[in-house]
Amino acid sequence: MQSNRSSNSEQNRATPQPDVRRGWAILDAVLVLVTLLLNLIIVLPSIQVARDESRKVQCQANLKVIGSGLHQYHDLHNRLPPGFVLSENGAYTGWSWSTKILPHLGAAELAAKLDGHYQHGLNAVKDHQELRQVIASFRCPTDSGTEYLEDVRVASGAVTDGDVDPSTVNWQRTFPRSTYFGNAGFLHVRNGGIQYNTAGIPTSVAALTNAGSLGHRGEPKTQATQYCDQRHFGGCFAQNSRVGFIDVTDGTSNSLMVGERYSPLVASTEDASTVGHGTWIAVPDCTTSAGLAMAMGDAAVRMNIGMPGREPTTGFGSLHKDGATFLLGDGSVRFLREDIDLEIYRKLSTICDFKR
Repeated sequence: MQSNRSSNSEQNRATPQPDVRRGWAILDAVLVLVTLLLNLIIVLPSIQVARDESRKVQCQANLKVIGSGLHQYHDLHNRLPPGFVLSENGAYTGWSWSTKILPHLGAAELAAKLDGHYQHGLNAVKDHQELRQVIASFRCPTDSGTEYLEDVRVASGAVTDGDVDPSTVNWQRTFPRSTYFGNAGFLHVRNGGIQYNTAGIPTSVAALTNAGSLGHRGEPKTQATQYCDQRHFGGCFAQNSRVGFIDVTDGTSNSLMVGERYSPLVASTEDASTVGHGTWIAVPDCTTSAGLAMAMGDAAVRMNIGMPGREPTTGFGSLHKDGATFLLGDGSVRFLREDIDLEIYRKLSTICDFKR
């Protein structure tokens, strides 16, 4: 009898009993993980929204700094800086409006170093380190472009009485990127461009432009008007422009002065002819849309027309959701939705609705 009890006891010890506590621990861990995942799913979009909003606020702050610089320049000269400066019979490159406001952006030392080179043109200063200065105020934090433009085509030939020597050279990783562009307006129909209500649909697959975009003149080349002349676009900035606030008869609070543009997405390396890249340094070749769009933008095409693919364009746009940020003539900054009425958008881009 005792032997049987001993045998049963040994069998009980040999048979493993289910560990109820371990099972509950695993279940608890699974529930905790599920709860964490659900919280992440709920919270992550909010974090992304907060991050995007923070970047938009920083972008607006950048434009306010640029606006302050432009107003200080205007106080000194009674006009805004030219969109770009092109000599009558010189190389087809022009120093950008951005370089003229450097002293008012806390970059007086850099401005002084560049000042001695303005008269020699862009090609004379290729190897100067001043050209490689990255300025944070000229970059929107949402932009994902490289810090320097990988490949830029710079005009090396000259223009004489309107005749173009089309020679160019490629500069690699020389120009620091900018995502803010002087508003040129658009080429009006009376000058061979488009009407206010012309559809903002591009006529070219390679670059999202139309007859009102930068790079189009609409009138024959003459000795009096050089090939790349953009004076008829009606915005605040153009070739050798001298726009003062007194000329803004639409009202400075109703006229776009500077806007942002996303850096176009290029599959591999950046092609020097890609339209839409920008730099605060200069217009490297004002005979092409790509060159002019380095410093200026236009309202000929819809805002964000190249999104979501970040396709090339001379217009304005951004990686902010649903629109882009603009600096107006009175120094205020506004976020405009990409679905803004096209006629209103184009009228905002001009300083006098072409009444002059």
